[in-house]
Amino acid sequence: MKTIEEAVITALKENTSWDGEIKMEQTLRDELGIDSFGVLMIINTLEDEFGIEISNEDIEGLGTVADIINRLNEILSVNA
Repeated sequence: MKTIEEAVITALKENTSWDGEIKMEQTLRDELGIDSFGVLMIINTLEDEFGIEISNEDIEGLGTVADIINRLNEILSVNA
């Protein structure tokens, strides 16, 4: 299984047209050009990768790449 960071970066690359390096501090909407639907597609990919369900409440407030990684860490540590 990939690390959370690897999985997030892979999901971002698969679900966006961004072809540059993905950095933790990059914003999803402004820098990577990901809209709300794109975030849902990325979340669905990560749910499948880790065999978890991510609630709408957990998706709210995700603004950067690091936010996604941190939220996944929280969810996976609770489910461990």
